[in-house]
Amino acid sequence: MKRQLLQRVQQCMAEKKMTQADLSRATGIRPLSLSDYFSGKYSPKQDKIDRIAALEVSPGWLLGYPDADSLTAPEWDLICQFRQLSLEDQQRLADFFKKLR
Repeated sequence: MKRQLLQRVQQCMAEKKMTQADLSRATGIRPLSLSDYFSGKYSPKQDKIDRIAALEVSPGWLLGYPDADSLTAPEWDLICQFRQLSLEDQQRLADFFKKLR
């Protein structure tokens, strides 16, 4: 696991008083895979980072992006979904949100 990613996962685990076994149960990631990530043998792929991020942090924050620090996992998910829309649908959604304010 890359150093910053490892540090941030460990920080989240410490704040939640979680063990690797707890993290495995919460994310569905096999204990052996987690052990490999923590030992540096392998790095998690994006789908595994997304699962870890479901522990109330954003994938961007886990990966060390400074501007993503304030995003929660649900907010990050909405951004990812928005990016998959066509430009026309993105504009429609933006117009909808403007009307809500």
